Amino acid sequence: MSDGDNDPVQRPSSSSAGKRTRLNAGRIALILVGTVGVVAFILYATIVFYGLLMGS
Repeated sequence: MSDGDNDPVQRPSSSSAGKRTRLNAGRIALILVGTVGVVAFILYATIVFYGLLMGS
């Protein structure tokens, strides 16, 4: 139990490459969620606009 290398609490911090990879993955996820939201909003607005034009 005196071996500190295997203790997950005492594990050294991630390398800068690992941090960059996680940051890039987060950015890709954020861009993907934003893109899906924009496409969904455009689809919703198109349906509402079409409904208003055809309903009157």
